[in-house]
Amino acid sequence: MNHFYNPVFLSWLLKTYLLDINRLKRFNEQKLRKFQDKRFKKMVKYAYSVPLYNEKYQKAGIRPSDINGIKDIEKLPMISKYDIKDFYPYGIISSKTPKEKLVEISTSGTTGKSLTIFSDMYDMIRWFFVYIRILREYGINWRKDKLTVIGDFAPHTIGSGYTKKGLFTDLNNERFFSNMQWLDTNDEPSKVIKEVNLFNPDFIGGYPGMLGHLALLKENGYGDNINPKYIATIGSVLDKNLKRLIEETFNAHVFEVYGATESGTIAFQCKNGNYHIMSDFVYTEILKNGEKVDSEKPGNIIITRLSGNGTPIIRYNAINDIVAPLHEKCNCGMSGGLINRIYGRDDLSLCFSGGRLLLPLSISEIYSRILYELKTTKVIESKIIQHSLTKIEVQLVINKKIIHKGPSTEEIFSLIKKGFNDKVGSDIEIITKEIEKVSKKEPRIISKVDKSKFKTYTYI
Repeated sequence: MNHFYNPVFLSWLLKTYLLDINRLKRFNEQKLRKFQDKRFKKMVKYAYSVPLYNEKYQKAGIRPSDINGIKDIEKLPMISKYDIKDFYPYGIISSKTPKEKLVEISTSGTTGKSLTIFSDMYDMIRWFFVYIRILREYGINWRKDKLTVIGDFAPHTIGSGYTKKGLFTDLNNERFFSNMQWLDTNDEPSKVIKEVNLFNPDFIGGYPGMLGHLALLKENGYGDNINPKYIATIGSVLDKNLKRLIEETFNAHVFEVYGATESGTIAFQCKNGNYHIMSDFVYTEILKNGEKVDSEKPGNIIITRLSGNGTPIIRYNAINDIVAPLHEKCNCGMSGGLINRIYGRDDLSLCFSGGRLLLPLSISEIYSRILYELKTTKVIESKIIQHSLTKIEVQLVINKKIIHKGPSTEEIFSLIKKGFNDKVGSDIEIITKEIEKVSKKEPRIISKVDKSKFKTYTYI
């Protein structure tokens, strides 16, 4: 049945639209905490009907009545990616929710280990409303302005699940979403820029790598009609130099949206540059060695989702991102928590002597130099293999169609070597190798260093 023919659903939809989008503007911190407490208690009660959580909580001697609000969150055991995999499929959903009403969505599998969870139409609507919240902060009208989203629409991804299988299934795409263009980041940048150019959007959302490629193409005479007011980056960390290239090329303000498949949108940058946590939809704990970190100090982010009738996400410790909180207030008027900096995936980091951990943000800074310094889009894909604390191998897939244009392959490899040596020292051996393709089934970054025996003292 089409949800939009159901009067109960339509009533919920209108109420949610009116109340959810501006909640962080309407609520002060005290009112927000009461709202979080109510949502959290409801989610724990729901989770108790899910076999995975039921087993975990019973072993810990916890019942829903023991949880009176967010202050009791530490009573609950954490949930890992392996827990979800072990209980998939029926052990990660409630018997109260028929499986046929749910949509399967999977993580991108960047680490080579894709994870599948379940979501429902209510989750999808809330995800869409959160994006409307973000657009409103920048004065963008989601019904009138032209919006281009360049997402990962491979089968089973959150992009494909929430649009093609969710909203687009029940709504007439051409009529209701006529001002929205949905493009796949897995396509060739030359193809993407042609379609964006024809659409001429007011707003573009996309992955930093793709946006960097589009910026270079525009510099080279493509995309004359592409003049957005704002650009949002999604999916991976953005370094300041690549951000500058994108902003200057498109003459647009660039901001970041931070999220994960398991949690949905976690935070976004307001016009002041602060990352605002969607504190009415997700609750975050940022811990190091099990203890809360101080303001501006990095730690692992633990996620609890405060809504949803699919797979509950409560004290989920497998996003594996390193972030630093900001224990201050922003004068933009939104309540809720703040993030100072996002460093990227802990499990995609590289280990070096002296307890130094090279985080994805720093690796991104190295690769971004290919775009803003060498001005080339020759690198299609990359892979890193760390053989030891003193030896890493960098593999690149080079676009043969433009092999004779711009800098040589040797110049590209030389820049990457210098980038790594600048970050981790000249005593590290950097092996470079050109390959034909990168397997989608393997992680893009592989470290053979035993991280269980590695103690982190410094983040690079």
